[in-house]
Amino acid sequence: MLEIEFKGRNVKDAIDAGLVKLGCNKEDVSIRIVSEGSTGLFGLMGAKPAVVLISVKKSKCNIKTTLNTEVDQNEICKKAEFFLFGLLNKMNVKFSGIETSSKDDLININVSTNDCYFVIGKNGQTLDSLEYLTQIIVNKELNSKLKVNLDCENYRRKQKDKLKILIDKAVDYVNRTGKMYHFEPMNAKERKIIHLYLKDNHFVESFSEGTGILRKVGIKPTKSALTI
Repeated sequence: MLEIEFKGRNVKDAIDAGLVKLGCNKEDVSIRIVSEGSTGLFGLMGAKPAVVLISVKKSKCNIKTTLNTEVDQNEICKKAEFFLFGLLNKMNVKFSGIETSSKDDLININVSTNDCYFVIGKNGQTLDSLEYLTQIIVNKELNSKLKVNLDCENYRRKQKDKLKILIDKAVDYVNRTGKMYHFEPMNAKERKIIHLYLKDNHFVESFSEGTGILRKVGIKPTKSALTI
């Protein structure tokens, strides 16, 4: 799914420009208005363009311009490497390499270093911040938005494996007792792992509650499980 930003003098112009560039009909896309724009003083000073985000499946449209080709993504990978190289040097982190690869609209980056703690931080907070900054740099001046997955010495994979063990224990508890189980507050990545891991489970279902840093995931029996 591509989500691409388009601008115009007004919302209609922005949408029309996007549909032409994508080779789509309006019914084939999802449109979100970011800003309706403004004409400014006397239609001149301080004028701001209208901005819309158009979401579309690649198979639905005949895209008439190259958005993120393989060649483009190779350049983007180099851009990400260069940014992280400079940032880690300023952090005085000694690292042996930065590996990048791209697939569809995802850029995977792995940092090899013996100073993992300084890159990962407590509960992965530093790694998340570095990933966020890299994603901003990567997407600067791009029409479509690429996602960045930054890892260090397979930290994210190891955390995912640990989280799955906790999920299995929580599921066992819910199945045995019929009661709800609440995890400790966690970040969006970890919450998403739980939801995806349980989406096809017929006996329990996951839900989120709370806001901000206190947002957490809970697990409860499905209605069908309660009737068994």
